[in-house]
Amino acid sequence: MRDTLESILLQVSQNADIDKGELSIASRLIINSVCEGLTISRAGIWLYDDAMSLIKCQLLIDQGNHLDSESLALTRKEFPHYFKALDTERSIAANDALTHAATFEFAEVYLTPLGIASMLDVPIRHRGKMIGIICCEHQGEMRQWHEDEIVFAASLADLYGRAVSANERAVYEAKLIEANQTLEDNVKQRTLELEKTLQTLKTAQEKLVESEKMAALGNLVAGIAHEVNTPLGIALTSVTNCRDEVNAIHRDFEAQRLSEQSFKEFTQHCAQGLDLAEASLTRAAQLIQDFKRTSADQTSLEVETFNLDDYIPRICNPLKPMLKKEGIRLELDITPDLVIETCPGTIAQIITNLISNAQRHAFSESRDNTTPQIEKRVVVTCKHTPSGIALSVSDNGKGIPLAMHKKVFEPFFTTARDKGGTGLGLNILYNLVTQKLNGEITLTSQDNQGTTVGILIPAT
Repeated sequence: MRDTLESILLQVSQNADIDKGELSIASRLIINSVCEGLTISRAGIWLYDDAMSLIKCQLLIDQGNHLDSESLALTRKEFPHYFKALDTERSIAANDALTHAATFEFAEVYLTPLGIASMLDVPIRHRGKMIGIICCEHQGEMRQWHEDEIVFAASLADLYGRAVSANERAVYEAKLIEANQTLEDNVKQRTLELEKTLQTLKTAQEKLVESEKMAALGNLVAGIAHEVNTPLGIALTSVTNCRDEVNAIHRDFEAQRLSEQSFKEFTQHCAQGLDLAEASLTRAAQLIQDFKRTSADQTSLEVETFNLDDYIPRICNPLKPMLKKEGIRLELDITPDLVIETCPGTIAQIITNLISNAQRHAFSESRDNTTPQIEKRVVVTCKHTPSGIALSVSDNGKGIPLAMHKKVFEPFFTTARDKGGTGLGLNILYNLVTQKLNGEITLTSQDNQGTTVGILIPAT
């Protein structure tokens, strides 16, 4: 190959525009190089359609007529000899294009009007498949296409195939970038939606926990109101009686009928009445104090170090009236000097919920007729173990069927919906134990053999 052609070919192969992916720029570079190397003024790139039934001009440069594009298409039906030659996928070197077996069909409609005497068509291949041709057209006198010129044109056609590959990569990369951007946008949108949903769920959970707290405190208030009225009534009766005795002794004194014996009886009677009033008022004050501490703890989230054998009885004390009304005896079995560092309000809510749950459900229906009636009992046990503090609330009620064990801690599961049950109590309890206290919760129960809810929590 002549040095001139080799130089042009080297320059084109090293040009960055071939591999940038901008096919239009690469196409013009190649066609201009064809025209320069072959000293022609007219050349173009023609590509097959998918069915290979026609070739269409993608770029045509005619330097003589200052034309750099032209929309032309050649069909297999109109030019069968030309397409038969193309099917061989070899270069077509038509020195005399007007008479050559592959190009004579163009004589009247294309060659003669444009003054084209010779044609050189070289195949463009991409990934081993012929996708089109570079058509080199010599105007004027006929010329002989030399071998090095055919190789030169074929090499430029191969470079066009390389440019097509670069263009495909660029298109794929652009699509990938677009897809990634779309994916990122979708992820951001989904993330925002999830954050909103989580915030909504968190708010709903907080409301449910607060609602359950209020329900537990409502049970306490109902029991306390009844229980406090009893000692207050006794104290009021005793004080009223003492006042009557004071009025009577005052009348005897004014009438000078007061004797030593009647004064002794008066003091003895008043002392007994005042002792009874004091005991009743002390009992009422203790109930109110325990209720205030329990209700205050259930609305507090502060972590404290406290003694469970002192704290649990004060939690349970306000619950006794509620249980007493149902004929249920409350028993406590707590290891002495059992110290824990945690949130007392959570402990108070857990114990209150468990005892209230046992009161509402364990004895809500009579046991089967074959089982003797027994004393209703709820037992609160708290002990120290190597793994932490083990707290449990047990009852000797009707029990829970084995099939329901996996469901009792699920939200909205309840067997007492017709009685106003929401099915949230044990679910909130489960979340408090596992999330707030980092503990574990278990359920042990069988039909007619009672229920035990066990809780294991860290000591700190």
